[in-house]
This record gives sequence, C-alpha cells and structure tokens, in this order.
Amino acid sequence: MAPVSLTAPPSSHPHLQRGAASWLALLACAFALAGCAGPTVGVRTERVTAEVVADGVRVTAGGQPVLFHRTRPDSGREPWRVNYIHPLHSVAGAVITEDAPVDHLHQRGVYWAWRRVLVEGARVADGWVGDQLSLEVTRRAALDRSDGSALVEVRVLWRVPLGGAQVAIVEENSRIRVFPVAGGHRRVDLEVRLRALRRGVAIAGTDDEKGYGGLSMRLANGPQVQLAGDGRVLRATPAGIEAGESVEFSWPGLPPPWPARVTARCTVDGLPWTRWVLRQEPSMQNCAYPGSSPVELPTDRDLVLAVTLDIE
Repeated sequence: MAPVSLTAPPSSHPHLQRGAASWLALLACAFALAGCAGPTVGVRTERVTAEVVADGVRVTAGGQPVLFHRTRPDSGREPWRVNYIHPLHSVAGAVITEDAPVDHLHQRGVYWAWRRVLVEGARVADGWVGDQLSLEVTRRAALDRSDGSALVEVRVLWRVPLGGAQVAIVEENSRIRVFPVAGGHRRVDLEVRLRALRRGVAIAGTDDEKGYGGLSMRLANGPQVQLAGDGRVLRATPAGIEAGESVEFSWPGLPPPWPARVTARCTVDGLPWTRWVLRQEPSMQNCAYPGSSPVELPTDRDLVLAVTLDIE
C-alpha cells in the first residue's frame, strides 16, 4: 500500500488553500488522537504497594498513604489495641477513620470484635474493649498483585485465660486487598476467617436489642453523616435495623478531600448480611453479626466474614 500523504494538493484559490489547511489540521488531530488512544488501553494510573514495617503493614499508592493495618500496639497504648485498620484515607487523602476518640476510647478505625467470646456457654472475654482477650500476631505478609492491587495477610491467635493459663481458642486469618483508583473510586476488600481451635467456642454481640459486635467502622464526622441502604434513606435507631445489602455513608455538607460517600457491603460465608447498628453521632457503624444470639465457630472449616468498601 502506498504511504498516506498529509500534503494537500496545490491550489491558487485562497478559499481552497484555507480549506486544505483546515483539512490537514483535522487529519493531523485525528492521527494524534488515534496514536494516543492505542497505548493507553490497559494502562493503570497507579500501582498500590504494601510494605511490612515494625508495627504493621502500610499500604500506599503513588507514594501516598492509603491505609495502615496495625499489628503491634502504638507506644503507650493498650496491648489489645492491635489487628485493625487506621488510618484509612479517602481518594483525595483525608483520614476518614478515628482511633481511640474521647467519646468511645475503645473504638478503633476499621475493626472486628465481639462483646462476648464464649467457651462452652461461659463468657471468657470481651474483644470489644480488650477484656481478657490477648491477640498474638503470628504472621504478616504484603503482596503486590499483577493487576496493580496490593494484598495484606495477617494471622492472629486469640488467647484467653482458661484453667490458669493463656490458651489459644481461635485462629484468625485476615486478608485486606486494596485496588487502584478507578473512576474516582477506590475499592478495599476485607476478609476475616475464623476457626475454633477447640469445640464449644462461640462469638456474640451484646445481649440486648442492639446486639452490636462484628465488623465495625469508626468513621469521623459522625453527626454529619447521612445514611442510605439499597437506595432508600435510613435513620439511625438505638436498636439494630435491616439496612440492606449495600449501606451508604455520605457527607453532603463536607467538601473534598473528605469523600463524597463510602459504601459498604457485608457478607457471611459469601451470603449478604444486612443487619446493621447505625449511628448519626460520634460512634461506630457496625455490620452486626451474629447479633445477640451466639454462633459457635467451626473447628473443621473457616467462618468467613467480609466487607467490601467503595470509597469515593
């Protein structure tokens, strides 16, 4: 095939000369756009990176912080204040979680804890406030994936006092996967796998109408949050509510870098979990599993609790 020429045929007519020039400009622009469009297919705008450090695992994107998973207590803090995410950042860089706020000192970023940890029906610990529960982090890993995401893996043993000794009763394996920003959104997947190391181990929320306990988020600016579930407006109540498969937290009165919204979807063993304890005040937002009735943890498989966060 003969090469394509971008040279217009000569003409002495000024109108034709101007038309040819315009035609050449348009054609050059089209070629330039075509050249730009081709190479960008499949190119990521950022790569997420995870790194194991002394007191946890740090996740960044383009050199900017995304989240931190704490595996060792901060200096001077309670020994049980480990195994949670804080800070968690918005796409624009704002810190959207709180740790040890003055109104609820035990609340801590994105965390998973239960008010009642039971062995053979007897309450032996309260993971919500760290009473009688010791968390031993036995493994930390940071993996960068080929799709630009990063994966954090942590193994934790739950120890409680039994028969005068600290006994491991649960093995927890947590995975946090952080994806690159796409369309102004960042996706964060959190998966918590629990397996009992002896029979008769159970978890439960509070023994009341709230039944709070489980996957929780202490988000800042609680009094300004608006709530929606599966597209319908929600109002916080003292008790737990059926909120829907997709719960949205938004702050229309706050400008960037605060996020427009955070959407959460919880599952238990892969099935949607829709019961939440929600607050429009300084407090946590809780995907309340299992509620007030205890659930015994299996010894031959994992109980898998998960939440997907979509942060704008």
